[in-house]
Amino acid sequence: MHVIRRISWQFIIVAWVLALCEGPGTAQEQFRLIPEARFLLGMGWSHQWLAGEMLIPAGGRPGSGTRLDVDADLGVNGGEASSVTFEGVILDSHLLNVDFLMFSPTGFKKIRRTFRFHNKTYDAGASIDTRIDFNWLRLSYGYRVWGDPSWWIAPRLGVHYIGCSATLNGETREAGLLSNTRRLDGIYPVLGLEGRYQFPYGIDLTLELEGTHLITRGFLTMVRLGAAWEVYPDVVLSLHCSNRLVQYVEDIQPLNNEWFYIVSGVAGGISFGF
Repeated sequence: MHVIRRISWQFIIVAWVLALCEGPGTAQEQFRLIPEARFLLGMGWSHQWLAGEMLIPAGGRPGSGTRLDVDADLGVNGGEASSVTFEGVILDSHLLNVDFLMFSPTGFKKIRRTFRFHNKTYDAGASIDTRIDFNWLRLSYGYRVWGDPSWWIAPRLGVHYIGCSATLNGETREAGLLSNTRRLDGIYPVLGLEGRYQFPYGIDLTLELEGTHLITRGFLTMVRLGAAWEVYPDVVLSLHCSNRLVQYVEDIQPLNNEWFYIVSGVAGGISFGF
């Protein structure tokens, strides 16, 4: 909760400074790079909580991997994250969304059971330093089909690319101290829905839903609820919470590498229009 309070106070201070700088009776003309279009480019900071499990065998060989709970077995349960965002509204109907999340939670734990990761054995009692790296790129296009100037609903098409690697640093039975890394990336075409309601004084409330199921290769779902406040012409502060479930199975080996993660977080950001 201290992370949420810290983000909130930072946004309140920025909002007051911008409001004071504007001054009474000052008219500001919004800059537009392209007529009939508005774009927002921003950065966000968040705290993400991680849960889930992974199975990382070596080259699909039976017995070369153990299913691991990232929290209970490795002590990885979340951390700070940052993101870059881009939004566009063209002709009031075409909606573009891009965001890139960078999230690298770490954990240090004395393991309670012997397990195998990428053909290496880690004995019970060994101390393991773990790092899981996420590079999560999300692209989507929506078309506003219902609504009026104060609200809209827009179906969306999109794609998520998730680059994920897990690194275990510790003593192995076969090679002593070792940095052991395995990478597994996934691509998910998704269908989605966006709903937005615009309140007075430049405040927007947004709900986003996205998901897909890849039959034998996994699934992805995302729910995000956010609020944005235009505190100054073309300066927007945002706060949102999200929950993402993702499973990916590498289907090119007899015994598949796979992971399943739940990523939940609260985030704040600032964007600038052009």
